[in-house]
Amino acid sequence: MRRALVLLICAVVLFGLGGCGGGSDTDSSSTTSSTTTETAATTKPSTQSTTPPREAKSEPDKGAAGKAKSEGSEQSSGEKKSASQVKVPPISSAPTPGSKAPAPGVKTVKGADNSVQEYGVEANESARTEAAIVLQAYLNASAEEDWGGACSFLAQRPTEQLERAQRSAAKQGIDLNGCAATMALLKEDRAQLREGATITEVLSFRGEGDVSGDPSYLIFTAPPAATLYSMPMYLEGGAWKVGLARPGELPVG
Repeated sequence: MRRALVLLICAVVLFGLGGCGGGSDTDSSSTTSSTTTETAATTKPSTQSTTPPREAKSEPDKGAAGKAKSEGSEQSSGEKKSASQVKVPPISSAPTPGSKAPAPGVKTVKGADNSVQEYGVEANESARTEAAIVLQAYLNASAEEDWGGACSFLAQRPTEQLERAQRSAAKQGIDLNGCAATMALLKEDRAQLREGATITEVLSFRGEGDVSGDPSYLIFTAPPAATLYSMPMYLEGGAWKVGLARPGELPVG
């Protein structure tokens, strides 16, 4: 029973946190509108357009979960990482703000689903940089197994999904002890975590926030090789937040 529940939680966290590849039930029905006059309505990114770059461990890592539990409140000042301390990843200056066309370097597949690459319009370089710094901070926290810090960068939608998973676990007599302990269940080996924290270059940021609560999409390359990934990002209280536990790999042929 515990194994089945953990697998269910992993599926929820990896595939159900909303946005690109997330299968969010609200994304598919909401209407896209922009905070800028330049944004035009476009087809929403399909929830089938991405796949997770790696699979999480199916068994809970008791040591990681125990460590997260013993560290106490995940929102404490000692755990919460500051995005201002993060080294800014390489940011492409090639995209044209307001452009509907895919940004330079962002590959598409003829006749395939390119809805993420073509979503909304291109954001400006400032927004692209701000979102990239938050994502890098989140990936760094995950690589350091600082699950409380990672949780502090999650958007409201994925946080609510995690809370639902925790309530489901509680009904089975399993106490996941909050976001940090739940995220610890998804722990990969250290090499994978560190590789996953490497952003080679940020190529595009589509959407630049949406008053209806829909995500924008940060598109970047990362190992292995120059694999193309996307991460849904939510603008909450004037700050960008991460919309998935893991970046989604974009199909490029």
